[in-house]
Amino acid sequence: MTEETKAKVFKVFEESYPQDLSIVEASLKAGVSDPTGAMYIRILEAEGKVEFKRLVGRSKMFILVKEKKETEADG
Repeated sequence: MTEETKAKVFKVFEESYPQDLSIVEASLKAGVSDPTGAMYIRILEAEGKVEFKRLVGRSKMFILVKEKKETEADG
């Protein structure tokens, strides 16, 4: 596992926001295999940086999690 590959996958989500991406789309844009892309998407999801949004057929769609503004966090 390399931070460089994880950063590439994360950058794809940053550049695509607010569009959601499937594992296949994100992997293709990052230049990694589907299993590798899926692994890093799961890691980013666990870190709270991307989140599952919806199912389209059998494809799971993920989207970048934007930081909440401080006013929203306060209440």
